[in-house]
Amino acid sequence: MQLVLEKAMEVAAAEAGTLWLVEEDGYLAPLMARGPRADSLKGLRLAPGEGLAGQVVERNEPRLVEDVTKDPAWAGRFDQTTSFVTRSILCVPLRARAKVIGCLQLINKLSDNSLFGQDDLELALAFAGHAAIALENGRLYSQLHTLLHSLIGALTSSLDARDPYTHGHSERVARYSLMIGRELGFTAEEMANLERAALLHDIGKIGIRDHVLLQEGPLDKEKYEIMKTHPQIGARILEDVTPRSLVRGIYEGALYHQEKCDGTGYPQGLKDGEIPLVGRIISVADTFDAITTDRPYRKGAPVPEALAEIRRCAGTQFDPQVAAAFCRAMENSLPSGT
Repeated sequence: MQLVLEKAMEVAAAEAGTLWLVEEDGYLAPLMARGPRADSLKGLRLAPGEGLAGQVVERNEPRLVEDVTKDPAWAGRFDQTTSFVTRSILCVPLRARAKVIGCLQLINKLSDNSLFGQDDLELALAFAGHAAIALENGRLYSQLHTLLHSLIGALTSSLDARDPYTHGHSERVARYSLMIGRELGFTAEEMANLERAALLHDIGKIGIRDHVLLQEGPLDKEKYEIMKTHPQIGARILEDVTPRSLVRGIYEGALYHQEKCDGTGYPQGLKDGEIPLVGRIISVADTFDAITTDRPYRKGAPVPEALAEIRRCAGTQFDPQVAAAFCRAMENSLPSGT
């Protein structure tokens, strides 16, 4: 978007330029601005139909105004507050999917005594077309990302709501998992995938009956065997979700978070590197939260005691590198002297 605006200003020889975007309430807000006093546009919003930009959006028609002082549609609020002098404006709508989502506005021809002309208008329309496509694609991507995160949050909340004693467990496991990811140098994309996987690692517990899931004391052997099926249930829930590239980490987190590096975990008894990294990370985060959370039959352990247990089990239950990364991250997050 920065490149589109700057190139439009360069080709049209404009002193300043702004990309205005229609917000959900119908007001126009500056998405990006370049030129003298551009920073002063921050926080400025135009009501629907206000000013030349507002009229261009409302009417879906470009405007070329040689002298703004002679145009009743010009809103001079910006000039009044910044001491910038607007002489002429070229403003074209940003059209996407048969709808106007904003406008590209170019201000003041740089050449002395020059005015914007028809050639400038044609160029601005071409740049506006590219800007509208980029903006709409970005907006759709953002909306889909928000929807995905909201749906995962709703699933997590519905799962946690079934068991009041582990309320917030998934969010805490996600937070601890992200601490490990940062310590291991994960990229932003890897962190996002890890967070989704951690939030849904226990999704299979949706399929566990209440008399097992909600039992207040330790489970007997028969009920424990039922509880141990939750990774496979979670995997079955997720295996048909597409696209696979986005779901793979979530699937692996659900299926493998109960595996142990010495091969004594479940459901497949995998060892060491056979266990996907996301499963090894969530295993540490999940266990730490289980140790430090109060249950009806026991009090949660203090953090130093829980970290000592994580270290003790490194190499048997946990991946040593992952366990060490978590302990470092947790200790660095604690107040000094804790």
